[in-house]
Amino acid sequence: MQTMQCQTPDHGLAGRSILALTRYGSLGASSRLRFHQYADYLRAAGAEITFQALLDDDYVAGLYSGHKANKFRIMGSYLSRLHTLLTARPDLLWVEKELFPYLPGAIEGLVARRGLKLAVDYDDAIFHGWDQTPWRRRLLGRKLDPLLAHANVVTVGNDYLAAYACQHGAARVEWLPTVVDTERYPVNDRSKEDIIKIGWIGSPVTAHFLPPVILALNALKNELPVRLITIGAGPLEGIEIQHDAFPWSEETEGQLVSGLDIGVMPLDDSLFARGKCGYKLIQYMAAGRPVIASPVGVNNQIVTQEVGRLATTTDEWISAIRELASAPVLRRRMGQAARERVEKHYSLAAAAPRLARLLGEAIAA
Repeated sequence: MQTMQCQTPDHGLAGRSILALTRYGSLGASSRLRFHQYADYLRAAGAEITFQALLDDDYVAGLYSGHKANKFRIMGSYLSRLHTLLTARPDLLWVEKELFPYLPGAIEGLVARRGLKLAVDYDDAIFHGWDQTPWRRRLLGRKLDPLLAHANVVTVGNDYLAAYACQHGAARVEWLPTVVDTERYPVNDRSKEDIIKIGWIGSPVTAHFLPPVILALNALKNELPVRLITIGAGPLEGIEIQHDAFPWSEETEGQLVSGLDIGVMPLDDSLFARGKCGYKLIQYMAAGRPVIASPVGVNNQIVTQEVGRLATTTDEWISAIRELASAPVLRRRMGQAARERVEKHYSLAAAAPRLARLLGEAIAA
């Protein structure tokens, strides 16, 4: 038998330099998932990739622990990024969201004036931070336009973000979901367990979405042996059932999610929520777990009847939790379908070659 050598295609990236200007270091979820987790694949394709965060891991750790940010350190980070933009000559500048939060679009336009090839990524509706009050709208409402208009490609996590990018000057917009490395999410059989673990993963910043789930679980406390598991939420109030709260870490999140029976993602129907990319759902599904989610934004595309349920009112949350918690065979069948759906559409293995191709085409544009 002839031995075959398997190699990563270069996608036009061999010998090319990519400078990734991320919002955060690897502790920031968006930067880790939309940028850092692709590094190995891009380097295997021959790219020389460098990461520079605007706000480092110390900033993120302080943010989650409630500490005030050091304004002088932030100012220094802005000056360091400005120096980079004025001096760097990569083959491609790969930007997360924006270059300078809270500063006007003229500064974002530095990339165009330098003639750098550009790829921009959005997994959140950050533009609503600039268009919801009159004074911000006047000063910053169109601050992203220079970046979008100059970009060779804009990648987005959902249709809501794609529509904004198209309306504000982007010539090429490509859908790229937020994905998981499925190898980090083992699939365990929990169908014979007595306690039904209803789980949520996130940060203290987004834990305010949890009340609909808490109200539903409180209503079911005398009917079903349910327990709430949170990963990264911090302290919560109003819970009348047993609640196990775990801190988040990249090393333990896969195992903790795999210990759940049902994963939940409640949201309100706000402009910011419509820009979310459904990553929690993808994590639960990667672990082979059925999901229940609010029908907001991209959740409507991720959650099908084969993998979970959508719920808006407290009664709908109660009904969905009751249905899945009472039916281990249904949970197992949904979980299998959920894992298959992630492997096909929302896995690192599926997304990395596509991202590499898009970046290579941006360089060649």
